Amino acid sequence: MKSVPRRAEGNGAGRRRREEWFSNRETGLDAVGLAAIKHTPHGNLQPMKYHIARGEEQLGTFSDLDVSAGLRNGRFQPTDLCWAEGMKDWQTLETHMKDVAEETGTAQPPVIPAIAALEAEVRKDRASRLEQASLGQRLAAALVDLASILVPMMIMFTVLIDERFEAEIRTIQNDPQAVMDALQRQIEKIQSTGNSTLMMLGWFMDVLVITNIILLTVRGQTLGKLLLGIQIVRFSDDSRAGFLKAVLLRSLLFVLIGFLPHIGPFLLIADVLLIFRADRRCLHDFIADTRVVTRVKKGSL
Repeated sequence: MKSVPRRAEGNGAGRRRREEWFSNRETGLDAVGLAAIKHTPHGNLQPMKYHIARGEEQLGTFSDLDVSAGLRNGRFQPTDLCWAEGMKDWQTLETHMKDVAEETGTAQPPVIPAIAALEAEVRKDRASRLEQASLGQRLAAALVDLASILVPMMIMFTVLIDERFEAEIRTIQNDPQAVMDALQRQIEKIQSTGNSTLMMLGWFMDVLVITNIILLTVRGQTLGKLLLGIQIVRFSDDSRAGFLKAVLLRSLLFVLIGFLPHIGPFLLIADVLLIFRADRRCLHDFIADTRVVTRVKKGSL
C-alpha cells in the first residue's frame, strides 16, 4: 500500500468543500453509489476495500458501502484520502468519486448553494423536533383534567340531591321542563339557607374553564398537561398551536362532534383508540393538525 502524502490544503478550504459536498443529495445511483461497485471482466459485482486517511492519520480500511454511507452521514469527508487496489496513487474521495462518475458516464450534478442551505435547514429542523409525549403522560394528564371536572360536579350533586328532591325527580323524569323547574327551585331553596357551596363551586368551574382556555391559547396546555410537562403544538413545525387549533378545533369542535346522533359515540371511541398509534395522534389531533410533545424548558434550546 502506498504511503499517505502530506496534505497542503488549508482547513478553511477543506471545510468549505466538505459543506458543499454534504449539501448535495441525490435520488438514485450517484457517483458515491457507483464508486461502491467494481465491475469484473465477467460482469459480477464485487466489493472494494478502501484505505482511508485524514491528513497523515490512517483511519483504517473500509468497504465501498461503508465509504458511501460514511460520506453521507459525515463519518468521512470529501477531502479525506483514499486508496484501493488498482489505483495508481492516493486521491481525495471527492476526486475519486468524480473520476468514477466520468468513467461510468454519470455526471456529477453541480451544487446549488441556495438548495444546499435549504437542505441544511431541513436537516437541522428534523434533528430539533420535539419529543412526543408518552402514552403514560397523555393518560395521566387526561385523568387530572377529568378529575378537575368530576370532583366539583360530585360535590355539587351531593349538595343538591336529597331524598325529597330525588323522589320529585322520579315522578317527573319524563318531562324535561318540569325537571329543570324542580332543579331551579332546589337551588333557590339551598341558597336561601345561607349555604354558599353551590355558588363557590360555580365560581370554581368558571375559573377552571377560563384558566384552561388561557393556558391552551398561550402555552398549548391544560392544567393536566401543565402538571405533566407536555403541550400541544402544530404538527407541521412544532410551533404554538394557538386559540384556533388548541381550543376551537381540538377541544370545542370535537366535543360538539361527540354529540352527533348515531356516529358521535363511535367517533369518541375511535379518538381514544388512536392514542395507541406510533405518533400518539388522536382523532382530535388530526382535526386540528396538532400533536402532543414534551414541553421544552426555557433556555434548553
